[in-house]
Amino acid sequence: MLSSLKGYKGTQEFAELARRLPQFKFTLIINDTQEQVDNYLQEVPKNLTVYARQNDVSRFYNQSSIVLNLSDKNKVVETFGLTALEAMSAGLPVIVPTVGGIAELVENGVNGYKIDVQELDEICYCIETILSDEKIFFHLATGALECSKRFSEKEMVDCIVDIL
Repeated sequence: MLSSLKGYKGTQEFAELARRLPQFKFTLIINDTQEQVDNYLQEVPKNLTVYARQNDVSRFYNQSSIVLNLSDKNKVVETFGLTALEAMSAGLPVIVPTVGGIAELVENGVNGYKIDVQELDEICYCIETILSDEKIFFHLATGALECSKRFSEKEMVDCIVDIL
């Protein structure tokens, strides 16, 4: 998960997911200094690796199997969700909030799932299912990659030209 240290971005919930799913490795990249990250996150589960601000996050996408956005829809609405689109362009299924522009990128069971951050049990279930069922994983990964193609440079230019 890529996030900031804002309370509504779901970093604490992400750490809780790592605690609940010790069989999986979790990675959290926080867009802040190492000092701020250390001050904010006191207890980190052993299966959660936390990184401060990165200049290039592509290697993290390449090492991941799924990407989460746990923004709390009751506190903020994600207008687009660039991290979800970046993840999908790497062929990664995503779990995102149920509202906002980010939710428009995801079709449940096709390229990921839309689940509210308050539903940690459901998120755990989806993570376990995606990571333990190869057929489901590849179905979602293929759907994610296909969805991301709608946002290619060529597609965007073609849409702008059509409008003009």
